[in-house]
Amino acid sequence: MKAGALVWALLIVVIVLVLVLLRDRLGRPRAASFLVVLGLFALAGEETLLTGFWAAAPSTMDRDGLADLVTAPARAHILDSAVLGTALFVLLGWIALTAFRRGERWAARVLAAGWFVVAAAVAVTMVTVYSRGLPLPTPGGRAEGAGYGWEQLAAGLLAWATGLWVGRR
Repeated sequence: MKAGALVWALLIVVIVLVLVLLRDRLGRPRAASFLVVLGLFALAGEETLLTGFWAAAPSTMDRDGLADLVTAPARAHILDSAVLGTALFVLLGWIALTAFRRGERWAARVLAAGWFVVAAAVAVTMVTVYSRGLPLPTPGGRAEGAGYGWEQLAAGLLAWATGLWVGRR
């Protein structure tokens, strides 16, 4: 599983490099919007969609499954948060593929603000809760877990940030 996660993250980085190299041929706005969506897709897969899966899965199915470990109200809130987070990623993707691609400044500001919020949240939880396998000398670095996940988050944030950079005016 750890090797698969690393391969997935490396694939994202390769796609980022290809899109950056082809940005003039594809058109900067198109390449930029694709990069942002790639980053959002990677982050949604590692964060909101995985959270929804864990909320629905019992601990007998997955070591991080929560369905049989939390109360019904807590499970409902976790599932709602996963759906709301996924919906937000979809909305940001729509903004990237429409207004950002057309060069509207408000879209670039919204996507940049979203990137900073997500990057800050990931950084804070990696340091204080669980580092997702990144060896940190903090409580998050000492927490037990699967030992991977930071690679996809880093690749997703890289893709999103690169999209903002390519799309700058």
